[in-house]
Amino acid sequence: MRPAPMEGSWLLSGYEVGRGALFGRLTVRKVPGTDDEFTSRAVYRFASGGDPVVREGKSVVYTGHQWRGRSAAPGTSADSSWREVMSVEPGWQEMSGRWFRGGYDEFGIDISAQRISGGTVVAGVVPKALKRGARDVELTVFGANLPRSVSTGTIDFGPGITATRVVRSSPDEIVVRVNVDSAARVGNRDLVVGGASLKEAVVAYDKVDRIRVSPNSNMARVGGVRFPKQFAQFEALGISYGPDGKPDTADDISVGTVPVTWSLEEYGVTFKDDDVRWVGSLDQRGVFTPAVDGPNPDRAGSRNNIGDVYVVATYQLPGGARPIKARSLLIVTVPLYMRWEPARTAP
Repeated sequence: MRPAPMEGSWLLSGYEVGRGALFGRLTVRKVPGTDDEFTSRAVYRFASGGDPVVREGKSVVYTGHQWRGRSAAPGTSADSSWREVMSVEPGWQEMSGRWFRGGYDEFGIDISAQRISGGTVVAGVVPKALKRGARDVELTVFGANLPRSVSTGTIDFGPGITATRVVRSSPDEIVVRVNVDSAARVGNRDLVVGGASLKEAVVAYDKVDRIRVSPNSNMARVGGVRFPKQFAQFEALGISYGPDGKPDTADDISVGTVPVTWSLEEYGVTFKDDDVRWVGSLDQRGVFTPAVDGPNPDRAGSRNNIGDVYVVATYQLPGGARPIKARSLLIVTVPLYMRWEPARTAP
């Protein structure tokens, strides 16, 4: 098996539910005297704001393409480390997978990495969704080896979207302001800048017609006494019906996350069902924290703090119109008392 040549710099892009898109760089170095062991240092930040995140770790690349590693913020304990599982594409120029943590691996980032060479690479644009008729919208183009000297004439977002001013530019990001024509065609646009392009970089939409809670259903597990808790993370996405104006068709457009108010509602299964009182709590970040495991003497029959509830998002439309809602089913169940390793139980 040929050793995987993973050393070098990689352009990171990813997404974490509840926090949104992230972009950064991953530097990989081979451990001396080995062919498949590497050290890594990732520096990235979320497009929504905040300080840069730094993670340092070690990994092994099995059979030339299976990245398995752990990383943590410098100076933190091993208990705070994240696991890294990625698949390296043939040619060793791209890899993708997930970095995750939690008692049940429930928190994490869907991650992609592209090797940085000499050319310009565009990783993404935030925000991606642009409302028709919007003026002076600030966009950030993330990438690698982006041109330092860039003008509005060299940034092309496609018909109906015009770059009016470059706020600042660096090899890693370009901040630009754009106007969106009120008659712009609804749909995706490709971006061309610095000799590089990104397919479906932005999308023009008319209005938010409804919202959707993601994921559509989820599971949490009580814990904290004898077993770890399994948390659940939700986010609310705005949906535009697209050119045909009809719901649930192929041309529906996701406009990204929208600010909502979160709450829990009963999922009625029996008479006088009261699961919503006992299963746990939901904060305004969309994070559900389950209650403790074990019998609850304060609940009828000393039952466990398990049950079924709805996670409800309420979105206030601009202009004071009637708010719209969406919901997701959440099942709060018992801890996973035993884990079976497939590799050890398979025939």
